[in-house]
Amino acid sequence: MFQGCGLFACVGRRGADIRKRGEAGAASSRVAAEPAVWDEEEADGAGAARQMAWAEVESATGGFSSRVIGHGGFSTVYLASLTSNRLGAVKVHCSSERLHRAFRQELDVLLSLRHPHIVRLLGYCDERDEGVLVFEYAPNGDLHETLHGASVHAALPWSRRVAVAFQVATALEYLHDSHSPAVIHGDIKASNVLLDGNMDAKLCDFGFAHSGVTPTAGRGRSSGRAIMGSPGYVDPQLLRTGVANKESDVYSFGVLLLELVTGKEAVCRETGRRLTAAVGPTVIEGNTADVVDRRLGGEYDAAEATVVADLAMRCVSDSPGLRPSMADVVHVLQEKTTALISAVGSRLDRKMMF
Repeated sequence: MFQGCGLFACVGRRGADIRKRGEAGAASSRVAAEPAVWDEEEADGAGAARQMAWAEVESATGGFSSRVIGHGGFSTVYLASLTSNRLGAVKVHCSSERLHRAFRQELDVLLSLRHPHIVRLLGYCDERDEGVLVFEYAPNGDLHETLHGASVHAALPWSRRVAVAFQVATALEYLHDSHSPAVIHGDIKASNVLLDGNMDAKLCDFGFAHSGVTPTAGRGRSSGRAIMGSPGYVDPQLLRTGVANKESDVYSFGVLLLELVTGKEAVCRETGRRLTAAVGPTVIEGNTADVVDRRLGGEYDAAEATVVADLAMRCVSDSPGLRPSMADVVHVLQEKTTALISAVGSRLDRKMMF
């Protein structure tokens, strides 16, 4: 589920290290040896995320022996059994003072979020050096794997692509305009969009998220943060100034739109060329049909593809001031893809009633 989602795993020995820590600390643990019963209402996402005991985390992951579903450099994500019929994703951060600060920052942001298209935080554990976040499980993996994975047998249908674009846009509009204070995600990309059982989008990985406009490291500043974003998605203006803001997220979302239209990755693996440079001129010239994903076999709405591609190019404008707000993006998608959005709109409207 979380592969490539920025929910990184540590080196291979992490699972064994954590199990060893759990065994060594069992006798001195401040919590009872018997884990509490997971509340069904909380597991359904109806309640607020709750603080968990380390014993509960161990129980849910079978002593960290369950399947690893995410891997990378700074945390490990395990498939967890929360109840007899409820799965979750347990993200265990590596232990270090710097990474624990990053865990606390991500946790603080996640605890304040509630949106149907942002991955749901169900619980957390902060009683040890390894910070733990427990998320709802998205069984259909992430958007990057769905669009580009070697195991993909059929192209994601056009209607679903636009629905995903709309859903991620509503999540970003919520972060930028409805949440107080505004939240900058900082790392919008296809692998940070999970797909649930209905193939609906869930924006994930808030490790770079922060409130308001924030300077990032790398430009003579002392924030201690790495430059946000991922290759192909990061705003060139952010690289020049070191300042992350709403427009940075809009740029990255524009690249995601191009990815959905073309079926191509943000950076070509063979040439290293950015998607914006590869297809941007063609779209600007009005030849969107030449860049639409050929795997769709012509099964797409040409007018909608033009709208989405043109919107993407507005989002990736070199001038941040010319980029639309996420509210504008949502409006365009809603107005120009009405027939398409109606297929998911009624369900979305109900979910938005929180």
